[in-house]
Amino acid sequence: MKLPDYQRVSYQRTPLIEVVGQLRFPTILKINNQDPYEFQERIRFDYPIFKQSQDLNLPPEIVALVPQISSITPQYTTYNFLSENSKWQLSLNRDNLTLATIEYKQYEEFKEKFAKAINIFEEVYNPSFYIRLGLRYKDLILRSKLKIEDKPWSALITPQIASELHSTELSGAILTLVKNLEIQLEEGRVNFNHGLVMSQDPSKGNIQEPGYLFDADLFVEDKIKKGDIWNVFDNFNRTGGKLFRWSITDELHTAMEPQPIN
Repeated sequence: MKLPDYQRVSYQRTPLIEVVGQLRFPTILKINNQDPYEFQERIRFDYPIFKQSQDLNLPPEIVALVPQISSITPQYTTYNFLSENSKWQLSLNRDNLTLATIEYKQYEEFKEKFAKAINIFEEVYNPSFYIRLGLRYKDLILRSKLKIEDKPWSALITPQIASELHSTELSGAILTLVKNLEIQLEEGRVNFNHGLVMSQDPSKGNIQEPGYLFDADLFVEDKIKKGDIWNVFDNFNRTGGKLFRWSITDELHTAMEPQPIN
């Protein structure tokens, strides 16, 4: 899939609710055979809060179908390191290194923080190479926050991704709309899930509001040399931005107050 080029912007009224970057590598047993003392010592001023969790080495959909499986399946530890405000989380286990944030401002800041963690990880654990790289963006469009409550979804979401919203017969009757696509990109693939969801805002007395969620997980599964990861991440950042812009109308784009990025 080749997407049109758009000017790179940041939104004053950003719809981003979470951004996740992940590197998966061939299993390093050392990570779970001893606590990551050295790794924590070198990152703890940026991520001073420590938590750990037990994970199943199974796809989450399988665990959900068979809850009792956790009692019979060996588990391994994920070490979670959080920033002081808990809005950034760096997670490490024997198979992957992940950085997630709900405070994303610009890709360059995210890249700087992730690069620092990756450099420390590579110095401490020296992975041979990486086998999966992913960059995931979650955007939630809430019309109340953009002061466009009177606009129908057909004025905000393009017909190429949600033609149902533009149907005279269907649009006013749609209660649920969920689309799940895996799309081949020029480089890598994207799991692109989007649709109407109900969002709950505690500040408004738990009142629910319909929103439109975009969840784009861009990834490549292949042998990736350590020196090549930023070529892939940079490309995914550009592709993710173009996919989002391609999915929304000019009216929604303007309502989010775009600011050019040099």
